[in-house]
Amino acid sequence: MRGCRLSPPRLALSRPFWIDRVGALLPAAPAGLALGPLWHLRERLQLVREEIDEAALALDLQVNEGASELWARFEERERDVARALAAVGAARAAEHRKGVHPPEAFRAEWESLGFARHAEGAGTPADDLLDGLFALSRLDHFEAPAPHALLNLATRAERISDFLETIAPGRDELVVDLGSGSGKLALTVAASAQTQVRGIECEGRYVAHARRSAEGLGLRNVRFEEADVRDVDLDDGTHFYLFYPFRGPVARTIAARLGALARDKAISIYAAGPALSFGEHFLAEVAAGALTLRGRRGEFGEVLHLESRRD
Repeated sequence: MRGCRLSPPRLALSRPFWIDRVGALLPAAPAGLALGPLWHLRERLQLVREEIDEAALALDLQVNEGASELWARFEERERDVARALAAVGAARAAEHRKGVHPPEAFRAEWESLGFARHAEGAGTPADDLLDGLFALSRLDHFEAPAPHALLNLATRAERISDFLETIAPGRDELVVDLGSGSGKLALTVAASAQTQVRGIECEGRYVAHARRSAEGLGLRNVRFEEADVRDVDLDDGTHFYLFYPFRGPVARTIAARLGALARDKAISIYAAGPALSFGEHFLAEVAAGALTLRGRRGEFGEVLHLESRRD
């Protein structure tokens, strides 16, 4: 109709993604939770925090009824979980220092929790306990690694369990974790078996974290070195673990060094990673007669279990 002025259409505001996520997290009160479930709750809270854009959040709080109160409750839940984790973690560490959790019992504990992934996100109950014990967040920001190294990705509990079952390291043997990152494999093996463990890692902050964890738990059978794996003496090793810590020329160099060592003494190697630019170098040592391929493990056969060749 001539002379009528229509009002501009009102823009429909979409419901912020975090409202439902936060609402689902609030009923899980931290009081009384064990270390593993507490750590899992902490990771879920942190994931929400990581995905929040501060400018968008400020707008959400202005235009959505009840959003400010809900976010305040979320922040209080973060503080509650942090306090609970500090207390439970300190108590658990003290127990380990006192010997309350001997290796066989500790291994049985975390393995019994299971390796089924959580429906609402990454991780498993077994990983929650180990990551909480060693304070290893799956959501840490990665630093750029050394030119020859790959990003620090912690070994999953299921693979650690398979390593222990496959290799069965003994009391007088030495497990060497080449590219040990923040120390999850080395720390778990040291706490789960009567054996010696050595972690070698080129990134200083990861080494420092692993050393703090070992000291806090009173683990005297593990040590960590900040070094380039190409520059260290490996002759004392009995079992070698590699979770795709490097590739290309560095992988070729390490495979050749382990192949040479295998000609002099009995060793085993548990190498997890892609064939191209990593596994192929270990298989070359099999072709050269230094190593024997005992089998492929993992869901996709990505783990090479190798031993010294003994004709």
